[in-house]
Amino acid sequence: MRNLAFMTLFSCSSHAENQLTVSGLAFYNDSNETIENVTLKVTETGKMVSCTLVEPKRYCATGFPQTHYKNEKLSLNWQVSGNNAVTYEIVFTKPASIDSDVSYIAVIKFNSTTGLDAFFTKNPRPF
Repeated sequence: MRNLAFMTLFSCSSHAENQLTVSGLAFYNDSNETIENVTLKVTETGKMVSCTLVEPKRYCATGFPQTHYKNEKLSLNWQVSGNNAVTYEIVFTKPASIDSDVSYIAVIKFNSTTGLDAFFTKNPRPF
């Protein structure tokens, strides 16, 4: 069931251009604080995935069958060390050139200095 929710976040697109193929998602906590109740939600459909706890320097991740990234509006909610929830509209940074023969992993990286980064990587464990 959890993997099905991830697949709906990155649903198929019908254009034939060089498409970004995605087969996983990781929340990585590069800060010194505990991240709790992380939820990534597709604004239009309400579909979401979540992780209850991401300890400092740890990650929560899953894989799913390959699908194409559609660039839908996403919102991210989380708590830091049990404090009030933060809501953030998120945009993933696409690679400069997309290799359509490679499956990418979507990464949301929380850190102390810049807040967070959202990007795709070919490396299944980019941290």
